Amino acid sequence: MNSERESPTERRTRNLRTLRWGLLAAALAFGFGFALVPFYDVMCEKIFGIKPDLNPAAATSCTGVDLNRLVTVEFETSISADLPWTLDSEKKTVQVHPCEPSKVVFTASNRGVIGMTGQAIFNIAPGRASAHLTKTECFCFTEQHLAVNETRDMPVRFMLDDQLPKDVNTVTFRYVFNLLRVDLAADSVAYHAATGPELTLKSTDPIQGIAHVAHVR
Repeated sequence: MNSERESPTERRTRNLRTLRWGLLAAALAFGFGFALVPFYDVMCEKIFGIKPDLNPAAATSCTGVDLNRLVTVEFETSISADLPWTLDSEKKTVQVHPCEPSKVVFTASNRGVIGMTGQAIFNIAPGRASAHLTKTECFCFTEQHLAVNETRDMPVRFMLDDQLPKDVNTVTFRYVFNLLRVDLAADSVAYHAATGPELTLKSTDPIQGIAHVAHVR
């Protein structure tokens, strides 16, 4: 009954108020996502002892490549259940000399039916090796967006310094990709084309529903 008595001016005012609140909520959500990147960098530095460094020569403990020692670096990858991606490294292990800049390429693919954005969490074992690791490039530093069926090569550049404890002969890099958000607006055409009339969302939650469809495909 109240809506029937509303004048056009009152209705316009109410719609504008709703629009303002919607824009404010969208701006806050964007700001929160943007703030996650520096938060992640701080977490890496404080918890894992890893700080991005754009200059590998800046590792003060390195005076030159230690050709008398080899360290095996292993790579392990996994994907959270709600992210229909694959992630693999070109090599499962590499042998590096301390203070030697090294590079390994990882490949990520979106096997789902809609574009998604994720971010990888990095960990290293043994933990005491983290203080001797410098990374100059890593996909884990930033969010990664993959459109439907997109595949991307992502290099990781790193160096272990010559102060790595002598009894540490093997170091393991672990990457776990987690879902940050689905991107309905950006890939809605591909989404509807891929799902077709025979597939429907099984949940009112868009993230759970899309994850379900992505795995059914």
